[in-house]
Amino acid sequence: MTPRREPASIAQRLLWLIKHYRADFGALNCPLLCRLRGPLDEQALRSAVHELAARHESLRTTFAGRAARLEQLVHPARAVPWTVLDVPRGTDPGDLVAAEVRTPLDPTEWPMRVTLWRVRDDEHVLCVNLHHLVTDAWSTGVLLGELCALYERAIGGTAELAEPTWQYARFAAWQHEQLSGDALSRHRDYWRRQLTGAQLARFPAAQARPGEGRTGSAHAEIDPATVPALWELARAHHTTLFTVLLTAFHLHLRRRTGQDDLAVASMFANRSRAAVRGTVGLLANMVLLRVRAPGGATFAELLQHAHAAVIGAFAFQDLPTQMLPGGVVDTGGRRVDDVVFNVMAEVEHTRRAGGLDVELLIPDELGSRFGLELALVPVGGTELRAVLFYNDAQLTGDEAAAFLREYTYLVSLVVSEPKTVVSDILA
Repeated sequence: MTPRREPASIAQRLLWLIKHYRADFGALNCPLLCRLRGPLDEQALRSAVHELAARHESLRTTFAGRAARLEQLVHPARAVPWTVLDVPRGTDPGDLVAAEVRTPLDPTEWPMRVTLWRVRDDEHVLCVNLHHLVTDAWSTGVLLGELCALYERAIGGTAELAEPTWQYARFAAWQHEQLSGDALSRHRDYWRRQLTGAQLARFPAAQARPGEGRTGSAHAEIDPATVPALWELARAHHTTLFTVLLTAFHLHLRRRTGQDDLAVASMFANRSRAAVRGTVGLLANMVLLRVRAPGGATFAELLQHAHAAVIGAFAFQDLPTQMLPGGVVDTGGRRVDDVVFNVMAEVEHTRRAGGLDVELLIPDELGSRFGLELALVPVGGTELRAVLFYNDAQLTGDEAAAFLREYTYLVSLVVSEPKTVVSDILA
């Protein structure tokens, strides 16, 4: 059957440019990866994945054209590309998984492939590998919950599952309508007021533009004793964990660069409408967060300024940074998303489904398409993992490790002494 043709969304058009210029970049994969423990009915799992693709048009959407003429081609439901592999005894399944999640998908052919590894009789690893053009981090949580429910159904259970309210093509049409005319003007006016005069972080060690070199990563954990205090600090100031960690990141960048008026990029889920909370697709938008405070401000006062910036960004997150009026931010010739800060949405990492223990795995082998990205992953309300992705043409491995180590130390410092004056922290 002939696929249905729909205009691509703004985010898809922007990501397509990255795909075009860096076609071999595995960071454009966005997999759902999970470990399955217990007796697995492989046929039921395959049926559940097939039903998942039938429910969500994004999972069977390919692309044609380019730039403003880029189109989504929504195909009827069909068999999902599926591979089952036995993990040889003595082989680390992590190496096999890492190779798979790094292997690019061609979204002009099909945006999805599935691999199931048999580690042992009662342990499997499932990778539903998706191109980022058809999914995002929020969608991963939607897909995991639905996959578990569909598997239970496939083995004879009665799990209930509501139909998606909006398919992605409807969102894309709504987005184009919103970002035109008066609505576009209101968004641009807000961001012009918010960002005019801000700068992007410039690291003295930078020797090359983003896009040159390879992606490396450094890992750390926030001190477990600090995590409950971070949540408490957020509650005491009527804000969020994201805002507390963002404020500390701004301070860290100021210490490292000597710049005192910085804008940092971040991905927002862009799910404020109830109709799209169950939609699978690329809805996330990049926004710029500028945090300023008067001289003599304490960390707690800086936190309030950051809170205001985050609330404003939430209200005007529909406009991607790439659509900002020219010259608003002093980029210094760099990309506006050269330095990125993200706190991953906390999802239920472990579930039960039809006699299986299902554990969501976070693959860090993908790297990042940005010059420098700090990603923090809350786990169970008691753990906070930090991953710094960096371009090795800008930072060495030792510099990246030191950057992350200093950030985690700063987080512990400000959470214990939030009334400390910012200038003293920077000294």
